Amino acid sequence: MNKLYLILTFLSIATFFFIMFFTEKDKNRAYLKFILIGFPFMAITISYNDFAFAIFDIVTFIFILFLYKRKMFNIKTEGVYTILFIILTITILIGLFFAESLTSESLRVSIQYVSIVIFAKILIEECYADRTYFFTIINYLKIALITSLLFLVCQFIFGTGFTFDKTTNINVLSGTNIRYPSYFQDPQKYAQFLSAVSFLFLIKDPFSKKLSVFNYFLLILTLVALLYTGGRAALGGLFLGISIILLFGRSQYKLVLTTCVVVMAFIAFNFSSNFAMLNRGATLTDAYDFRYSIWQDAYKIFQSHPLFGIGMGNYANYVYVHNPDQFWVIDHEITYFDHPESGYLKLLTEFGIVGFIALFSLLLLTIYKVLKQYTSQRDNDLLLLIAALGTWFVGFYTVYSLGDLRIRLLILVFSLLLFTRYKWNLIDAKEQA
Repeated sequence: MNKLYLILTFLSIATFFFIMFFTEKDKNRAYLKFILIGFPFMAITISYNDFAFAIFDIVTFIFILFLYKRKMFNIKTEGVYTILFIILTITILIGLFFAESLTSESLRVSIQYVSIVIFAKILIEECYADRTYFFTIINYLKIALITSLLFLVCQFIFGTGFTFDKTTNINVLSGTNIRYPSYFQDPQKYAQFLSAVSFLFLIKDPFSKKLSVFNYFLLILTLVALLYTGGRAALGGLFLGISIILLFGRSQYKLVLTTCVVVMAFIAFNFSSNFAMLNRGATLTDAYDFRYSIWQDAYKIFQSHPLFGIGMGNYANYVYVHNPDQFWVIDHEITYFDHPESGYLKLLTEFGIVGFIALFSLLLLTIYKVLKQYTSQRDNDLLLLIAALGTWFVGFYTVYSLGDLRIRLLILVFSLLLFTRYKWNLIDAKEQA
């Protein structure tokens, strides 16, 4: 077992216990703060035989068993979400039960499914208990992004070997320029993280009169960092998010985003040789041709298991038997694809059409409700969150980023912030009526 992983796991868990022991205030919030401030470390995994636990899983199960205190709140969730969640969970169980065979990966992602549900429950309760907690969570995510930029600087200095991961991702060294992943394993996932969280720098907390210049500076730095990742799908997602703001947002946001994009374009044009985004070894056509054959295989897998899929976390195991041509050679070792170069096809093959619809209904239903509400209440903070989610929806087309626990947490947090803020807005509307 990697000694670095053991050391980081020990230090993280020791820090967690230290915080819980000395926290006299709300331990639920201390737990959420630990997860989001310690965001870079949460995906580090230690394993024993077939059992694998991420730091996030360990502290979450410890917290829910021994430290959690339920919050009482009056805001009721809507029954349709409960139904969709139950359908999704049952579908996952059926898919696992009828899978041809399972591996430790299916066990790992099943454990994380439970721990993520626990995290979601705690976050919802805290956001319902205090509407201003929305801005606290936003600030935690901003810190996670700033940390990633500092980690990126360290990689500029020490090289991409400065990482938590055991092996270098094959995408890091593709093309003529290094594609930097920061504390993520894959630069494409880091690109999705950057493009999504960048919009949060336009969200102002209610205690400030205006956004600080520091927020604008960090926004520009984030856009420039995106150029170092080489993530073209994430860049396309960023422009979709910007388009949403330009069409529906305040004039202040339109001006800020336009200015930042102009600055980004100026830097890209004058220093183009430094950025992996502008020096990719493969053209878009080459990338599409490579992926298209894999997409065809994945769609055939879905057709063979249309309702409940092949089992969560089981893609690599399945193609090892049925599509053995889907592999990478990394450090002279064959590694089978754990996704078909598309997040949507990955979920379609593993969850089947039932689970796929249930999962995306949970996401899209909230977005639909918020957009409908926006026509009357003009909550621009929620519009910025929708723009952030929009960047992920585009990038997810070519990259299964949910394979990284931190991206799962990010998308979950965005979705729950949308939902709870939407519910608070409904209350405000009723009180004003």
